[in-house]
Amino acid sequence: MTERHEVEVGKTEALFREVNERIEDLNRGLASVSDGRMHVVCECGKPECAEQVAVPVANYEQIRSDPMEFIVIPGHEIPSTETVVAKGDGYLVVRKEGDVPEEIAEATDPRR
Repeated sequence: MTERHEVEVGKTEALFREVNERIEDLNRGLASVSDGRMHVVCECGKPECAEQVAVPVANYEQIRSDPMEFIVIPGHEIPSTETVVAKGDGYLVVRKEGDVPEEIAEATDPRR
């Protein structure tokens, strides 16, 4: 993967992470009266992806505590720039690897 492509993928992933953060309050309220899960969009690097996954609220908070971690649908991980670090019910947690992906993940973390 070229550095330019890594940057494009990183920006797409960051955008999806930001979307999930913006809807977190709504999801948290719904989770408390429904199944205890947050319904988030896949944070993969594919700009055309609009798939959603349900993640337990506690798991979501744990993932968000590390700016290098993203939630993706199985099969949407990119082995050249990320490593699967956890598996959930219908989702994977990936950790960014490499200088460019790590820099983008850190710089775009909405919680920092």
